[in-house]
Amino acid sequence: MNLWKRVRSILGGEAKSASPRMAPPASMMAEEEPEIVVPEISAAQLQATLLESEPPLVIDIREPYEWRLVRMPGARHLPMNDVPAQLDSLPRDRAIVVLCAHGSRSYSVAAWLIEQGIEASSLAGGISQWASQGRVVEQGAPVEPVEPVE
Repeated sequence: MNLWKRVRSILGGEAKSASPRMAPPASMMAEEEPEIVVPEISAAQLQATLLESEPPLVIDIREPYEWRLVRMPGARHLPMNDVPAQLDSLPRDRAIVVLCAHGSRSYSVAAWLIEQGIEASSLAGGISQWASQGRVVEQGAPVEPVEPVE
């Protein structure tokens, strides 16, 4: 809460008189950071963009145990806490769609990526929304490529 709001609440909140409300002095106004708007993409929109000639990179930021339970085929698994260390490995010439379980963590990570100059969006509703709409998912431990036995 900024100082002006605290002062108003101490003094009894909003003025009840008919006189116009006084604006706080400029010196009391806190400099606000610009708001970052994170685009959200629906499951249907994502499925359509994955069919385009230049599809976005889909990053699943959930924890490994969540990823093993259910995942989107073709999504890159990059746990949320590893994203900053892997920033240089992310493309800057390709859109990124971030997904998590329900869309909250992915929204935050997408906001951070946007701050870093990367075109990012969040999958609205996460993998839960993706799966509940009957879209293709994989479950269980991922199948590793089998090396031929000689």
